[in-house]
Amino acid sequence: MKCCDLTSGKLRHQILIERSTKTDDGGGGSTAVWLTHLSTRAFIKPISGGERLQALRVESDITQRIFIRYRTGLLPSDRINYGGRIMEIKAILNLEERNQWFEIYATEGPAT
Repeated sequence: MKCCDLTSGKLRHQILIERSTKTDDGGGGSTAVWLTHLSTRAFIKPISGGERLQALRVESDITQRIFIRYRTGLLPSDRINYGGRIMEIKAILNLEERNQWFEIYATEGPAT
């Protein structure tokens, strides 16, 4: 999809971009906690799915293409929360390098 094909009317999914933050656990260590970094509208398009046998159980995952308006500060280490469904960001592309839209590839399913 080209950036000129995207319109605000296609952004029908509300998502949260979450970022891992370390907090003190009170015992001299720290614990990772996911906090909302950004709430935005998105266009989500599933592109593939698959299943695999892992530890004697079948696990499935879905690869999604997610389009959002360009934002500064978005990191590949962030994750996407769509209605409680957690997606791990694999790549963030600045469409046509115009600083207008991001195309994000993310996987939903067991962490890899």
